[in-house]
Amino acid sequence: MALKTAPQKVESVTAHILVVDDEPEIAESLSDFLTKREGYTISVAHDGKEAIDFLEGTVGTETEIDLVLLDMRMPGVSGLDVLNWIRQHPALQYTRVVLLTAASGSNEKVEALSAGADDYITKPYYPQELLARVKTILRTQQLEKQLQRQSQQLAALNQVGQKVAATLETHEVLETAVAGIDEVLGVELAAILMIESGQLRCRYVRSRHLPISPQDYPRIPLGQGLTGTVITTRRAVLFNHLQADTPFRPDLDCPPQFAARNVLAAPLIVRDRPFGVMVAFNKISGRFTEVDLDLSASLSSAIGEAIENAWLFQRIRQRQQELLESRNTLQALIDGIPHPIYTINTDWKLVAVNKSKTDELKTTAETLIGRVCYKAFFNRDTPCEHCLVHHTLNQKKSQHWSVSWLGPDHLPREWDINAYPIPATKSNSASVVILWQDRTEERRLENSLMQAGKLAAIGQLAAGVAHEINNPLTVINANAEMLKMFIPPDDENYEAVDLIARAGQRAAKVVRGLLDFARQEQYAFEPGDLNQSIQQALDLVGYQLQTADTHVHTNMADNLPPITASWEHLKSVWLNLIINARDAVQDRADNRLIEIVTRVDPENEYVQVLIRDNGKGMSEAELAHIFEPFYTTKEPGKGTGLGLATSHRIIEQHGGDINVVSAPGKGTTFVIRLPVNGNGKHRKQLT
Repeated sequence: MALKTAPQKVESVTAHILVVDDEPEIAESLSDFLTKREGYTISVAHDGKEAIDFLEGTVGTETEIDLVLLDMRMPGVSGLDVLNWIRQHPALQYTRVVLLTAASGSNEKVEALSAGADDYITKPYYPQELLARVKTILRTQQLEKQLQRQSQQLAALNQVGQKVAATLETHEVLETAVAGIDEVLGVELAAILMIESGQLRCRYVRSRHLPISPQDYPRIPLGQGLTGTVITTRRAVLFNHLQADTPFRPDLDCPPQFAARNVLAAPLIVRDRPFGVMVAFNKISGRFTEVDLDLSASLSSAIGEAIENAWLFQRIRQRQQELLESRNTLQALIDGIPHPIYTINTDWKLVAVNKSKTDELKTTAETLIGRVCYKAFFNRDTPCEHCLVHHTLNQKKSQHWSVSWLGPDHLPREWDINAYPIPATKSNSASVVILWQDRTEERRLENSLMQAGKLAAIGQLAAGVAHEINNPLTVINANAEMLKMFIPPDDENYEAVDLIARAGQRAAKVVRGLLDFARQEQYAFEPGDLNQSIQQALDLVGYQLQTADTHVHTNMADNLPPITASWEHLKSVWLNLIINARDAVQDRADNRLIEIVTRVDPENEYVQVLIRDNGKGMSEAELAHIFEPFYTTKEPGKGTGLGLATSHRIIEQHGGDINVVSAPGKGTTFVIRLPVNGNGKHRKQLT
């Protein structure tokens, strides 16, 4: 709010008049009359050229001519010539000119006015009439100058308002505002003070003549001095005379080395709370006016709004920084999780991807974000069949499901997937966090432990049962052979005795298999060549494979690292798996194939052996029991069901694992992993 002080005496502005006349008596007479009567400042030129030279010399100086009294008829350069020159001069073309002439005809009046004269006086002139015309012209000129100055001030105010509104940094707003005070009001010193710890402290100051810094400005307690009073009353004030009865205090309100003549001060307010004061000292053109007071109110309002915007921007920027730090912390936590995690929106587009997922795909988050997930991850044009994310998006409920497929190692991989909805304020801004957890190794360990437990229990049972059965079975077989020695072949009882002997031999074979499975025999581990071990097994069964019309294709890596193994035991594993593969392809009319592959896994920790056939395959029910003792998919009499159980135990004793992948009509693949020397730990050797 602007406080308009009591009316003060207005200082008159002394006009500067140039009298141009080739008659010295007339020029001197006019000069004396105007000086004595109204106190005008008078300059005299005695011809047209002298007048032009004088006017040219005033351009850009403070010796500004307000009015030219110009004799129209002069020898050489006439008054009309001078008038034409004035009207064509870019800096003087608006100078007021009154032509004086002795002619009384209307033609000269028309000529003078047409040439651009502001008025015309005929000689001999009446002093009072001349004075009245001069006053009228000067009054009009002063009004135009005042309007021009106010227009310039408004333009400057608008420009300053735009500048302070265009910046969002507090220090830039204040610096621009101080320059704007000087630009709008035209003062010797301008400053902005802000409230700090119950005092007004100068933040920015601008001085035309003295090197004054904010530190030179005294700190002003609130409510003291003119500036401290402005902040408490919230009113803009101006004083053109700093007398003793004003609240102005030289020791508080301005720097010590500065001599103040007049002052204008206005409070700076943000959200109805004062936070500072803008002050201006010593107006260059003389006095502060009520127009200046109104301009200062507008300027302080613009500064206040700019300061508020700057503070809001700083708070927003601080909040953004906090959010960014929180986001970075959250991203670091998510990146530290070893499971793949990513976020998608309602359009299935990736919003965020953690490091585990990008490392898996050997790419960066920047290349994935914005792409459709099923296209980026699986190169599909439609969502995956197993995916339940659409339920999460539609129902806003978490979903859980599992998927499995064959990995590059031909082993089944199993994943648990969880999708969690992220709350959103807008219906079309919903998103979902998807977490993948690889359960493959966990399932393998579970199956391995379960199988190991089964085999251990069955091994103990088999050892006891075999021992108890072996003794009576030996008696039965021995007596059956003795009876065959005494009974002639044509005796009717010979066939029954022979049947007993053959059944006993078969039972003995089963008992020997049980003993082999359960026997705690010594393993002799030594380094060796895995490919050579497999080739030796193939050589042993080469004739059988040839007679069964079965072709073996080998793809064994040349750069396999050495492994430490009990090679006779491993050879029995290869023989068992190759014979099983041969038997599995016998139902095919032709193209009976067995493929054997050896390679190193990507981590260089295990050597892998794949033995694959194109036989009839197995069902899930058969796969669940394939390594259990006495379980066989062969016809009765063609297998004991102990080969795979024994192979499982042998591979386990080497610190490796054996898995099988099969489906009806798609053949069977056995995958064996054996640790590379130094990378695996052998299980406890059997004694």
